[in-house]
Amino acid sequence: MNRNVTRRELLSTGGTVAAGLTMNTLLREARAAEANERLTIGVIGCGGMGRYNMDCMQRTGQCDVAAVCDIDRQQAERTAARSAELAGGHTPEIVPHYQRILDRKDIDIVIIATPDHWHAIQFLNACAAGKDIYCEKPCCHNIREGRRMVDATKKYGRVVQIGTLQRSQQHFQEARDFIQQGKLGKITMTHTYTYENESPQGMGNAPDSEPPSGVDYNEWLGPAPLRPFNSRRFHGSWRWYFDYAAGMVGDWNVHLQDIIQWVMRTPYPVSVNTEGGHYVLEDDRDTSDTMQTVYDFGSYVQTFSMRKASGKPWYVPGGHGMDFYGTNGMLHLSRSGWRIEGDEVNWSDRDNHELRTPNFEAKGRTVYEPHVQDFIDCVRTRKTTIAPIEEHYPIVVACHLANVSYLAKHKIFWDREKELCFKDRKLTVLDQEANEYLGREYRKGYELPEV
Repeated sequence: MNRNVTRRELLSTGGTVAAGLTMNTLLREARAAEANERLTIGVIGCGGMGRYNMDCMQRTGQCDVAAVCDIDRQQAERTAARSAELAGGHTPEIVPHYQRILDRKDIDIVIIATPDHWHAIQFLNACAAGKDIYCEKPCCHNIREGRRMVDATKKYGRVVQIGTLQRSQQHFQEARDFIQQGKLGKITMTHTYTYENESPQGMGNAPDSEPPSGVDYNEWLGPAPLRPFNSRRFHGSWRWYFDYAAGMVGDWNVHLQDIIQWVMRTPYPVSVNTEGGHYVLEDDRDTSDTMQTVYDFGSYVQTFSMRKASGKPWYVPGGHGMDFYGTNGMLHLSRSGWRIEGDEVNWSDRDNHELRTPNFEAKGRTVYEPHVQDFIDCVRTRKTTIAPIEEHYPIVVACHLANVSYLAKHKIFWDREKELCFKDRKLTVLDQEANEYLGREYRKGYELPEV
């Protein structure tokens, strides 16, 4: 009988649960021993993720917030008030420019949770100022920025955690261990997907207008091109414009791509080909509402499917997830849990239902605190975090290359040593058109710092 096995049975040879318990015990002991050694935080970017990351760090009982910064005074005040509530009344300083946070010698950690187009400049300056960094994903607006951020981290010896929190979730680690122990067999294909239905209006359209009171719009634009203020290109929807972000492939797929490459231990794709467009939604975004990307990672193929204007497929619940296809079966993984569907040992014998790996299903949940705690612990020990920028960089390379192929309108081949696009698999003919999308032009006064 092909019953579903339990988590304990499935992982019995891997030691995953026992290892997790040991790790948690050690973390609790470390926290108790270091309870009086408090770290001081500066928050750069006070939107939802900046405020929530700060909240998680304060609730560890090991951190104090000294200053917060945002180009929107209202967001900064809201974040300062939340910090004061958690700290029993102490209100952090509100500063108009992030450099004021970097100049303070008492600040150990900075949280960078600004829009993507600001990450690299603030990150590089924070490294030079001797701060350890918790940076929201994706780490960079483009590939050239990401390389410089990796170099700065190494040069200045900083501890960095990228906010790809799924690495710190127990059920993602269990699925990783199952695959890396070879229990799914040889994997030849993976698939990531995001879908929702925003048709027909999408995010809608709005006329240009004056910026809201208390907003330094010029500073919000920073390195991006100067444009009139438009509410659609601001809070909540800026990520759908290439001036500031990478669309859905840099928003949600960076989380999914991270797990694929982490589990498969593959740093860079060999080739990338994207098809798609802005087909349905009646708004002015310049990123796509439909996208299909095919990656060749050398030993397996990966596809990424993104739909903003059509509903869910029948076989997977939820608006995001990933699948691993091995010779023993399929493993489906998302934030809500993971499951295995084993293949029959003999497909030609319809009466024999023996499976190559047992069916299994377990629930999971998303919690941010373990990811934050890992960062705090590594700040103290100077060890490498679970999501360091050195490992995140190949992930964002893959994500950004999906858009490079989309914008260049053809398949590209990636040279991981030269970090350039080529037109052929042998890497003999440079792809000048694609390489134009590896960086950006920076507005005067907001150039990318040198390392």
